Amino acid sequence: MKLIPAQYQELEAVCNEIDNSKARCICFISLTGNEGSTSLCASVAQRLSLQSAKVLIIDLNPLNPFKFDDPKTPESWCFSDISCQLNIINTEQVDLLTMAHLKELESVKNKSVLNDAIERIKQEYDYIFLDMSPALKCNRGNVPLHALSLCTELTFLTVSLGYNDEEALCHGVANLEHAGVNNVKIVVAQHQFAPLGSRIVKTLKAFQPKWPKLTEYLLNKVIKQRWLFLPY
Repeated sequence: MKLIPAQYQELEAVCNEIDNSKARCICFISLTGNEGSTSLCASVAQRLSLQSAKVLIIDLNPLNPFKFDDPKTPESWCFSDISCQLNIINTEQVDLLTMAHLKELESVKNKSVLNDAIERIKQEYDYIFLDMSPALKCNRGNVPLHALSLCTELTFLTVSLGYNDEEALCHGVANLEHAGVNNVKIVVAQHQFAPLGSRIVKTLKAFQPKWPKLTEYLLNKVIKQRWLFLPY
């Protein structure tokens, strides 16, 4: 997983939004996956931990679970009792509770059970981050969106330029609203957006049959500018 450097202004903006909202239980979710929601979740958690905050990430994304090497294998746990707190993986900066060993998904579908568990965990942590499965990918192995409606105080929906379209965004926001998830903030990621040089080349090639000499001249000029082809 690629973390966002702590000094980036975009990361600071997300942390400021959390501070302004006075939120302690925050959900990070994408539309279809691969938009960078998990990276954002981990990066914000790391930044807050560097500011002496105690942060727990609860991994609720079976499609892209956290990769974590730990010599101790957690036991099966559930949200309906104290076992969820006993199976938290402690690290130097951010703690993790992974659903890889969640033994009863059905209880999580009850929003009151999840909310009660979050309230218990809040006694030990300054912030609780929920890394959710994509809003537009629903299957029986996912935690349903409506389960978040009681416990989540702020939700960051990550969308990716060049990957998600307006229809998917509207559909995702509608799904969250229908599930009763409020205070949704949209975070725009650029890591899947083609570099400017690639987009210029594509546009010029579209006009090549009409103006072959001009486009050939411009293409040669653009290709020499290597900085235009650096990824975001």
